[in-house]
Amino acid sequence: MYSSVCSLGCPVLTKQLGAHITLFSRRSDPLDKAREEVTLACASKDQDVNTVMVDMGDDQEVKEAFESQSRPADILYCAAGGNYDQNGFFVDLTAKDLENCMRNNYFSAAYAAKIMMHIWLTEDASVVKPTHQRHREIIFINSCAAFLGLPGSIAYTTSKTAVRALAHTLRMEVLRHNCADSKYSIHIAFPGDFVSPGFMKEQQTKVPLNKKIQGLEQPIEQLLHKFPTSDKVASLIVRAADRGDFIICEDSFAANALFSNMLGPSPKRGWGVFDALMSPLMGWIVIPYLR
Repeated sequence: MYSSVCSLGCPVLTKQLGAHITLFSRRSDPLDKAREEVTLACASKDQDVNTVMVDMGDDQEVKEAFESQSRPADILYCAAGGNYDQNGFFVDLTAKDLENCMRNNYFSAAYAAKIMMHIWLTEDASVVKPTHQRHREIIFINSCAAFLGLPGSIAYTTSKTAVRALAHTLRMEVLRHNCADSKYSIHIAFPGDFVSPGFMKEQQTKVPLNKKIQGLEQPIEQLLHKFPTSDKVASLIVRAADRGDFIICEDSFAANALFSNMLGPSPKRGWGVFDALMSPLMGWIVIPYLR
């Protein structure tokens, strides 16, 4: 399994998947910390834990890093991103801020998925055939910010909306590549706020209006009790991906409700009952009232 390093429960991923894992990040400190946590969480001494320092927003660096691995991954978690440095109103942001936010959140996911798909399809085309069908998965860790434009998060919301569009389209395109050798699936998670180092840093740069709308005006101690931990969110995402869910909004009722108001081309979840009932309620009553 390959994963870009973020604040999202890497030890949980390791425990639940029991996989060899390679972590990618452009900064050494998060990599070292993640490696230590993942190593301690390994269920078996046979699990390999590797780290690679790479700028996930640079397609050439990602290509070289992925292709240099000793084994291709079967699961790719695209979890890089954040908006600590790009919080603010549109008129106050620079063009570079907008570019960097898109690079950190959208291109880091798009490049990783693109290059991994190329590696997988090249392997499918080789003369060496697997003994059983491989299941290849890409899981995009997005944000429920993609469902709601909030003042002060305009750069972040735009980039996360782009990731959603990427996952939707790629979900249909990979159907062309299913074969006897490999089966492909795409998943995308939309977690709400959860407690992590990134969450703590973002509170320092969010504008007051954004905090008020999101209910983040309380002291940090209260916020720590209000939101789930990164390990909890990671555990829910892994279980949902194992079930085969495409849309994953497991960590909060708010994320579920917001998604039902922004169904678009997304398939309804489960039997579709919750989304079918919640969608008109959100569209006709809740959102007009809040707006």
